[in-house]
Amino acid sequence: MPASVRSLLNTSEFRLELICGEGERLREPIEWATTTEVPEPGPFLTGGQIVLTTGMRLQTSKVQRSFVRALVAADSRGLCFSLGFEHDEMPEALVDEARKSGLPIVLLPYEVPFSRIVRFISQAHASEQVAEIETMHRLHQQLVQAMLTNGGLDGLVAQLAHITNARVAVSRYGEVLAGDVEAGEGPNHDPDEDIEGWDTLAVSAGTNMLATLHVSRPRRHERVLNYARSLVSLQLTEESRRIQGDREQAGQSFADIVRGRVPTEEAEVRLGALGVAGGRYRALVVAADARRGRGLGSMPLPKSLEHAVAAMIDEELVVLVPGKQDARAAADSIVGLARAAGLQVRVGIGDAYPVSQALRWSYYEARDALSHLEQEASVAEASRLSIASLILASEDVPVEELAAEILGPIERADRDHGSALVDTLDAYLAESGAVATVAAILGTHRNTVRYRLDQITQLTGLDPRVTGDAVQLWLARAARRLGGRG
Repeated sequence: MPASVRSLLNTSEFRLELICGEGERLREPIEWATTTEVPEPGPFLTGGQIVLTTGMRLQTSKVQRSFVRALVAADSRGLCFSLGFEHDEMPEALVDEARKSGLPIVLLPYEVPFSRIVRFISQAHASEQVAEIETMHRLHQQLVQAMLTNGGLDGLVAQLAHITNARVAVSRYGEVLAGDVEAGEGPNHDPDEDIEGWDTLAVSAGTNMLATLHVSRPRRHERVLNYARSLVSLQLTEESRRIQGDREQAGQSFADIVRGRVPTEEAEVRLGALGVAGGRYRALVVAADARRGRGLGSMPLPKSLEHAVAAMIDEELVVLVPGKQDARAAADSIVGLARAAGLQVRVGIGDAYPVSQALRWSYYEARDALSHLEQEASVAEASRLSIASLILASEDVPVEELAAEILGPIERADRDHGSALVDTLDAYLAESGAVATVAAILGTHRNTVRYRLDQITQLTGLDPRVTGDAVQLWLARAARRLGGRG
């Protein structure tokens, strides 16, 4: 603990006598001690000190009162006076002025040197500094431990809130990543103490990326905040590097799949390893200004897409989202976050497909949507009918391969088992779904037609009885015919 007038009085070896002063003034921390015999000591005082003097040049009441006023103006903690040099008793004007201003005065015996008081205060101050360093070291360890023991940013923020007894949050581009900035009660908030306000501390989180550490007032352990800010920066920078590395690695698999370098079965295995499970998915293709495109690799996704699988293909960010998710809202949130990060991006949205076709078909649809995006727009959504333009005009898209990916399973079934699924599909599409007519054309029973439609659905993931899926199957068959294999 730092020294105070009270602690000096309680140290028996000094044998100090309290002349005036009381209450909290006696417990104010003394930062340093100085001796002076100058009648106007103000220019030499910096605040927080106790002044020791024999009063050698304090001969008149006017000078004595002026001396006390100078000490008070310099935020002195007290006056230590020693008799037996120039004064045999305490000067009345000095004591009277001190009482008026509340400045404590203690009387030091003649035989006790000033140096012992100075040494005591210096040692107390040094001990306080050591204790503060030890406390900061302990608190730093607690923050690191909270961050490393699977707590991550959430653990770090929770521990910082506990240490500071304040509300703490980390935000990036307007989204709260950890903690809480909403008013109200919380596990680390004193219900008897209202939040007086918030302080925001900028945090560098990688190249061209900034986050903010929010801490409420009042709080304690102020000095721990800079260290906490460094840890937040480290955590977010590492996260940024991990994101970029994961996207580059995923991009290799994505590129192989969309370019038809791997069979369907292997494509599904690779996508499953990346976290793309069963169901339908759609692709969002995000393109940035050529000068800033590299920033897409490490740009975080909005929290609503934090579990989405993303990859980089040819300096474009490809995000796979579940088919049931609002794709337009997802695209708008990406555009908004990118703008906050200083990036101007455009987003193309593909339609939703089963896992086996989602990446290839939806990816090319999304890129086609981008190519037709109006100049002032940021988001474009392709319908499945836009695939017709790909079939008729595209030189870049492996249309025949995409068709083969959809139709391959039923073509193999026909070849291996003579199941006539392709013929059934063609007749069903040509007759607009009239099962009785299809059965008559094929010379089979209506239930057989229905069974074959179920088989087509099971093998392709597309149901000919659903309009959107029927369109996609029709386009795949059209691509086959245009490629000379229909």
